[in-house]
Amino acid sequence: MRQNESLKVFRSPDLPGIEGVSGKYIHNHFRRHFHKTYVIGLVEQGMRKITSDTGSTRIAEGEIFILNPGQVHACTSERNVGHTYKILCVPSEILQKIASQISGTQVKGPCFNQILCKDKVLSEKFFHIFDIMENPGSDIRFKHTLISFFAYLIITFSASSCSMGLPGDEKGIFKKACEYIKQNYSQNLSLQKIAESICLSPFHFHRVFKKKMGITPIEYLNDFRIRKSRKLLLYSHSMADIALQMGFYDQSHFSRIFRKTVGVPPGRYRGTNRDESLTG
Repeated sequence: MRQNESLKVFRSPDLPGIEGVSGKYIHNHFRRHFHKTYVIGLVEQGMRKITSDTGSTRIAEGEIFILNPGQVHACTSERNVGHTYKILCVPSEILQKIASQISGTQVKGPCFNQILCKDKVLSEKFFHIFDIMENPGSDIRFKHTLISFFAYLIITFSASSCSMGLPGDEKGIFKKACEYIKQNYSQNLSLQKIAESICLSPFHFHRVFKKKMGITPIEYLNDFRIRKSRKLLLYSHSMADIALQMGFYDQSHFSRIFRKTVGVPPGRYRGTNRDESLTG
């Protein structure tokens, strides 16, 4: 029998933009996607497999993994059992600022070439950060603790500085397509409608978009919708209303895509995180 899955989100007023996520007993297979932020995580229980363009990487208990902004990947729990993990989502400008302070000159964001980071000290620092996040007020030095962790990560594991621009930020048809999606996500968008907005055939648009972005246009659209819906779930909107506002066919369609993307059903996500709307 599966243990109860849960996903809890934490935010700190000390460093706006940083989001902590604590997932417990997550079985979900997360299809190909990317994040606008750095994603730094640690597996507490079980094993996580991350697949990217460089191959598959297995993250065991107590190990750290990191993904760069815009790095397309898929991930799943190994051995057909749920895994428990903690994740920090960090805006690129925060690590860019710390990297510049370390080097003494203005640099682009750090680039991490390896997903797996095996380092006992790093893992201990990571656990300490979440201990503070999960127990607000337990340490007035939280900001210093977090910056110290980021500095250690950059010094120990970053390969170089690299451009942190996402594929969707590029000029040309990709930028136009992404902007069209952001402005019309609440509509009943189809591949054909998006392609017509930039004067391309659906087949050609799908092929070049996937080649450049790593995911399909519809996957990009649904990822954007789910990011929006996570905020609405913290308030008193009905599930059916959220589904319609986000452009899904119905509540069932919304729930299915939400679980595939986030790892838990929207109702459970709301129940676990609703109180956070009062503080974050």
